[in-house]
Amino acid sequence: MADADLLQLNAELALQLADYWHEIDFNGGREASGYYTEDAEFHGQFASYIGVAKIQQFYDWRRDRGDRLSVHSFTNFRARFTGADSAEATNFLFLYARDGVRPQPSHEPVTISLATDRYVRRDGRWLCTYRRFEHLFESDVPVTNPKLDEDK
Repeated sequence: MADADLLQLNAELALQLADYWHEIDFNGGREASGYYTEDAEFHGQFASYIGVAKIQQFYDWRRDRGDRLSVHSFTNFRARFTGADSAEATNFLFLYARDGVRPQPSHEPVTISLATDRYVRRDGRWLCTYRRFEHLFESDVPVTNPKLDEDK
């Protein structure tokens, strides 16, 4: 049986993750950087972004491409403490996305991924230090996970 602290951790982190994906889906990730530490790592299937500025650059790049409709939905969320102020969580992320405005034709998820996140608690708030997506299923809809070159 889970203790109260573990239940609290799972509730807090799951709610924060829901807020994060809502930010991405309905605000284009304009405030995405607020969920990460300065040195956070974000590992997609095709490219990685190291540091909060690079993570924010990815969301800015994606938003600057034009209209994109997305729904990030997760299930089987499981978090555990890795220290007094650190935690790790996993979930299955279902991504529905397509360029354009709503409504879009319904289709299978673009990806179903095992997502692994690591967190630290700073000033009473959990911040993500590491996020990794391992695709388990992919559709024929392109994933937006480009290599962002600093020199271009």
